[in-house]
Amino acid sequence: MTSYLIYTDDSGDEISSLYTAVLVPMERWSKVLRQWLKFRKWLYGKHQVPADFELHTYQWLQAKGMPVPADESNLVNTSEGLRREIAEKALKQISVLKDHRVRILTCETPGAVKSDAYAALIAALDVELEKEDAWGIIVVDGGKDGVPDPHVKAAHRALKLDTRRVIEDGWLQPAEASQLVQMADLAVHCAYQAVRKKQSRKVMWNWYSQYLHDMELVCTCP
Repeated sequence: MTSYLIYTDDSGDEISSLYTAVLVPMERWSKVLRQWLKFRKWLYGKHQVPADFELHTYQWLQAKGMPVPADESNLVNTSEGLRREIAEKALKQISVLKDHRVRILTCETPGAVKSDAYAALIAALDVELEKEDAWGIIVVDGGKDGVPDPHVKAAHRALKLDTRRVIEDGWLQPAEASQLVQMADLAVHCAYQAVRKKQSRKVMWNWYSQYLHDMELVCTCP
């Protein structure tokens, strides 16, 4: 029987909302984190981006923020092209985590109400965990203000207590404090571009299917 720590984050627009979950087997958690920290170590050694700098995909790909303020001439501060290359390298690092049985699940719902997508994700996770005879604890991006969406609790409480496999309510963890929530952030933004196909992010359109498809619990590739 496997138990998972499940890291989640959201994306979307006025057309649809998405939530992606990254399921990490608890017995592999330290190995998974160490693998991701190898990428962060490379990022620091190559581009001087410290490991505690939050990789927020939306801002990262727009070259917003100053990851290396001590060296304003560092291209990682300003180059969208370089940041895209780094994001793709991060995805390659995520893709190898399938060897540690890390899985991905994405749910999309119509409209801009992200709580609908979260509720759909929790329900889908509960079904998939039952199939595996597994259990899961959800880690939710709480944002900088530390306040989760009030509908998060409602989504968990909507599950049937006698049969539910998602344990407790979502555990709040701001993305800036969690490397693996940042991983989920990158995954969900790839899912968003896969379905919405924004012209300005054409380079990302196939990233989800290319790097994350083999890790999907349920295939949602377009």
